[in-house]
Amino acid sequence: MSGLIIADRQRMSEEEKKRYQAYHCGLCRALKETAGIKGQVLLSYDMTFLYILLSGLYEDEPTEQLLSCRIHPIGKHLAFSDKTADYVAEMAILLSYSSFFCDRSEASLREKRYISSLHDTVKSLVKKYPMQASACKKAVSQVLDLEKRNEENEQFAAGAVGEALGQAFVMRDDDFSRDLYDTGFYLGKFVYLMRAHLRRSTDRRLGSYNPLIIKEERDPDGYDTCIRAALKSLINESVKSFERLPVKRDTSIIRNVLVSGVWQLYDSAQEKEEKQARPVHQFFI
Repeated sequence: MSGLIIADRQRMSEEEKKRYQAYHCGLCRALKETAGIKGQVLLSYDMTFLYILLSGLYEDEPTEQLLSCRIHPIGKHLAFSDKTADYVAEMAILLSYSSFFCDRSEASLREKRYISSLHDTVKSLVKKYPMQASACKKAVSQVLDLEKRNEENEQFAAGAVGEALGQAFVMRDDDFSRDLYDTGFYLGKFVYLMRAHLRRSTDRRLGSYNPLIIKEERDPDGYDTCIRAALKSLINESVKSFERLPVKRDTSIIRNVLVSGVWQLYDSAQEKEEKQARPVHQFFI
């Protein structure tokens, strides 16, 4: 996953941190039950966010468990468990499997063997969730086609990723479906653009497809202003969609992620670039 949809822990209370981690550990358990240890490899805070959102929306009060595991071998830790975690775990596998085929050219032999080991699990999920699976398949096809054509408009690939994540946010076909889809759709577009922005140097070195490289080369002076405005617009739309949902629990954690958490890597990268761009005092030359 992207590693971008994360909480800003510095702005969280101790209770919020405890609950945030409990959701994360509960998702880890669900991944193990779905696909064994190889499922746990796909654990990410990106999908922990979806677990918190859906659990709070549908008021499925999670069962509290005290668990021990390899990651936390000393003592037991709190973990939440419910059917929502099972759904999110299945979406994590489906999305990660699809994402792999978009980045297949950069995958190692070990990674290719690992993803192949998930084939049977994914095959069953495709039958269980035809809408979500169809969205993922369509996104992979579109991104690969855009890459082949070296499409310069970043909105096409961002939209494809947004559709896949948006559909994954729709756990049930009900009155909340539209706003859930929109929350995930705009968040997915945001994640694609943010990831492309952060990977510019790496993709330029590897020769990998990244439409933002062309965008920056064409307007180096206006690039930063343009990309930040685009990212702010997308995350604002995601927040608006979320705010229309009657989420009853852990809304402060969700807002923390959407308002502050998703910008952490961006701010860190900007600070690094600014330091590198500072002129060296002639005393040190």
